[in-house]
Amino acid sequence: MCGRYIFLKGANEVEYNKMLREKRAMLCAYTRECFELGEEPPELGDPKNFEEIIEEYEKKSAGEKLKNLVWYIRKKSVQLGDSVSLDAEKDYPITYSLNPEGFTDIIKNPIGQKLIEPTESGYKLTEEGWTLSTEIMETKEGSEP
Repeated sequence: MCGRYIFLKGANEVEYNKMLREKRAMLCAYTRECFELGEEPPELGDPKNFEEIIEEYEKKSAGEKLKNLVWYIRKKSVQLGDSVSLDAEKDYPITYSLNPEGFTDIIKNPIGQKLIEPTESGYKLTEEGWTLSTEIMETKEGSEP
């Protein structure tokens, strides 16, 4: 998972644990995005509030998933050519994926589009990917997840 967050207590925790794994993955994507944007860990509270978040993250398009991955690599890169380590087991929420296998499938797209390249230690942005990711950063960093 992307991290450990304590945002449930008592009955709320029971409701969360009864949720389908796919629904919990969308909450994980939401909390990870908040973290990556430098926000405080979210307080989700009442499970009734989960549905709106889950629905928003389930509807993410392939383009949004790709853009978030490229943005994340750019965010972790100091300069063009820097390699960023990605671990499907913990980083799958970055691409709004349901599981690590979904992340692995999604990462093939920006490689095919020549936006990122695999390296010995991870992935790096190509010049085209760097340009795109800089544009994404300008619009994303001031917005709410």
